[in-house]
Amino acid sequence: MDIFEIRVLRFDGSPCLLAERKYLNAAAAIAAGRLISSGRPFEVWNGDYCVYAPSSRPIVVQPSTRLAV
Repeated sequence: MDIFEIRVLRFDGSPCLLAERKYLNAAAAIAAGRLISSGRPFEVWNGDYCVYAPSSRPIVVQPSTRLAV
């Protein structure tokens, strides 16, 4: 069993929740990440190695400062 870290990400890509536990393998850690994240993007790390990451980071759109005319 290895220790994996699950990082649930905010929409800007920064981590908002870290969970570290022992899992049988990377597939089990990824399955747990899907449950913990509840649909939010997440990453799974084994030490210094990222074993799962979202396919693409979401693009953050800044609201316009212009007033509607």
